[in-house]
Amino acid sequence: LVRTRVIEDLAPDEVLVGSDVAGMVGLEEGGSLEILGRTFRITATLPQTGTIDDSRIFAHLHTVQEMAGKGAVVNAIEVIGCCHEIAGGLIEKLNKLLPDAKVVTITQIIDTQIKTNQMMGNLSLIFLAIIVMVGGASIANYMYANVYERRREIGTLMALGAGSRIVLKIFLLKALMLGLAGGIGGYLVGTFLAVTMGPRLAGVPVLPMPMLALWAVVISVLIALAASYFPARRAARIDPSQSLQEV
Repeated sequence: LVRTRVIEDLAPDEVLVGSDVAGMVGLEEGGSLEILGRTFRITATLPQTGTIDDSRIFAHLHTVQEMAGKGAVVNAIEVIGCCHEIAGGLIEKLNKLLPDAKVVTITQIIDTQIKTNQMMGNLSLIFLAIIVMVGGASIANYMYANVYERRREIGTLMALGAGSRIVLKIFLLKALMLGLAGGIGGYLVGTFLAVTMGPRLAGVPVLPMPMLALWAVVISVLIALAASYFPARRAARIDPSQSLQEV
């Protein structure tokens, strides 16, 4: 990943160099490049993309306008959509916003991006399913172990008059608390890592999404309750006479 990802973050005397240009001329990050009698510092050499951008040099918009002597003029705007629906919506909005401009869709790039996003989405679903299964199994094992360790207490409670339904509710309430703690803790840790590490790893700012907290809590609680149901039923079916005889 390059250090500078946004063109407007460049200083007037800085440029980003495409991979083809860097290879042909022998340019390296931190070096200098002279263009039209003006010397620029190379902030980064961009990774190869397989597009025309590999043969381009990027500088701050105001610097390019000044060197071209055309004033505040923009002759091209590139927009990348994440899917067909978004790309189509962007084209319609751009046509309305810039009626005198010609909007062209680079189909190949869009199709490649769509396939990449679909693949990443499928991988995310697979990882999510694995995490849910592992998390559910861990909670179930913990609850089974807890029922086994507390069988004497459960037997004593039932001998004092507590019914199976009360025991079932006690363990499900414990699962509910585990789910709440896991959901809130997971959201806070995940948000902290995303906000702090996102700009460093991806070069883009990440903002907290409070709505995800609700989803995290709801999903965590549902997983905890589902994984704890059978251990709770086992606890509710314990025979008090047998459990009290155990040492």
